[in-house]
Amino acid sequence: MRSIFSPLAAGDFRRYYLGQTASAFGDSLTPLAIAFAVLHLTGSPVDLGIVVLSTRLPVILLTLLGGAIGDRFARRTVMLLADLARFAAHGVTAVLLLTGTAQIWMLVVLQLVAGAGSAFFNPAAVGLIASLAGKEQLQAANSLISISRSTTSMLALGVAGALVALVGPGWAVLIDALTFLVSVAFLYRLPRALAAERPQAARGLLASVAGGLAEVGRRPWLSVWIVHVALTNALVISPILVLGPYVADQHLGGAPAWSAIGIAYAVGGLAGGLLSARWRPARPMVAAVLVFLLMAPLPALLALPAAVWQLAIAGVAAGLQLVVHNVIQTTAIQQHLPEEFVARASSVGMLGGIVAAPLGMALAGPAAATFGTGPVLLTSAAVAVLGTVSTLLVPAVWRIRHDGSSAANPDTPGTNEDTARAGDLSNGDTIPAKDSSIRS
Repeated sequence: MRSIFSPLAAGDFRRYYLGQTASAFGDSLTPLAIAFAVLHLTGSPVDLGIVVLSTRLPVILLTLLGGAIGDRFARRTVMLLADLARFAAHGVTAVLLLTGTAQIWMLVVLQLVAGAGSAFFNPAAVGLIASLAGKEQLQAANSLISISRSTTSMLALGVAGALVALVGPGWAVLIDALTFLVSVAFLYRLPRALAAERPQAARGLLASVAGGLAEVGRRPWLSVWIVHVALTNALVISPILVLGPYVADQHLGGAPAWSAIGIAYAVGGLAGGLLSARWRPARPMVAAVLVFLLMAPLPALLALPAAVWQLAIAGVAAGLQLVVHNVIQTTAIQQHLPEEFVARASSVGMLGGIVAAPLGMALAGPAAATFGTGPVLLTSAAVAVLGTVSTLLVPAVWRIRHDGSSAANPDTPGTNEDTARAGDLSNGDTIPAKDSSIRS
């Protein structure tokens, strides 16, 4: 059996991995730092909500476009430009905070720029990994990236808290900005061949977006998967994130209890990365959907509420399922879709999760006020089970195999949309753009 570190033997993937590990550490510093920066400036939860929304809004609006660009142009180039934009946004933010000249509107504008960079970076990254690691190492490579994210998240949360308390949030944001330069340095060292532009498509970008949506739509296994992600983000995970802190504050002793559950969740994510690096389920769709059942105990125990140690165990299970699900999902997209559609298909899945999450968060509070926190959380646990069972009833879920084949009614190979289907729509600009974390 190969070592879980075997993808690192490929020098190009190793460079990418080191850059993204540094960047992931910085990404975990910023949310806490920005939150306390806003609270220090105005103390207004409304202002905090506006700034947080400004980080998500560009991702919601631009992710599909980012997927189209990631499939149309050199992914290395797209990612370099996106990282440079995020470096600039976070660097200016840090300077404003450190000099005491920041205002809320400035933070909103800069977070909009940073969010736009993420919308273009993330879909392209999914496609680039296949080029760097090779088809045989895809799942191990995705697992290693998940492991680094879980590990850096645990480390960064403690560092961010210390920096905010001792020297102020501006220093945490500055460190994040510098990690984007680290990522740029490693991306720049990737092979020049990856910088070569792809052949220019005959159709416009919006038509490419529509082509990506159509490619997802013609694969029932992928469409069902995206619906499952959106449903569970809205009705299972979002209520936990909104009501979990409330339960901890009211019944479990406050922030330390919720922090302990969060750390357990990160530990579970680390374990999930180790597991997914070695586990090769014969039917990956079935495995990824089934593993979501590990999420059900957490909302059910919060509804009681159970003891912190019991909730921590449930948190480990929830974190494990998240990483295993995401690794298997990403690998399946990379293996089963034509290479020229990978970024766009990934962007559709991301958009489904990103849009569903804030909708679920917005509904969780009013629902709890109307029906009670316990009933809402129990409903979330029930949805986790019923949604999983319903998804497994779809035959297409059972057809996808780990080896890249389909057990029955295989997807027909993708054609070049810009040649075989160029006559379908002559003007890409006439195609309306269509509006995907927690899970993606």
